[in-house]
Amino acid sequence: MSERDRDTSADLVEESTEEGPALRDAATAVERAAADEALASAARDMFLVSPVPVMEADELVLPHLLPGENVHGLRRHAILRAPGDDRALGYGGSLYLTSRRLIHLGQVIVTVQLTDIVEASLAGERLLLTLRDGEGFTLDLDRPRLLRAEMAAVARDLRGTRV
Repeated sequence: MSERDRDTSADLVEESTEEGPALRDAATAVERAAADEALASAARDMFLVSPVPVMEADELVLPHLLPGENVHGLRRHAILRAPGDDRALGYGGSLYLTSRRLIHLGQVIVTVQLTDIVEASLAGERLLLTLRDGEGFTLDLDRPRLLRAEMAAVARDLRGTRV
């Protein structure tokens, strides 16, 4: 076959056309979720014998803390959304887990008592929180499985139901 009649596109395709950015992103999300679940599992085991560690409160949350309230976790770049409207962009901010509540500081300030949370479930990287009054909200954040394990341990300590 002469050079001008030869299909050169066959030489250009040397890797699978079935793997593209979408599959790489999905694989990365699966790896991130597996790592988060491993951290959460190890944390749950640790929290059976010891409390969730206390961290130093930063200058953002310090004015919002009540006397005797400690910070146990922080997720920067947490997006808070009311459920049911995925078209809404949500409110960006930092989410603090304290010894009594969740505090979201950013575009809006939202606090929720841990004792008012009746269910915390996962949908991908989104944490869905249902409150005692039937209301709820979602949080898009890093390591949601670990946060759920930390929340459960702190709430258990708050209620005095440590096993």
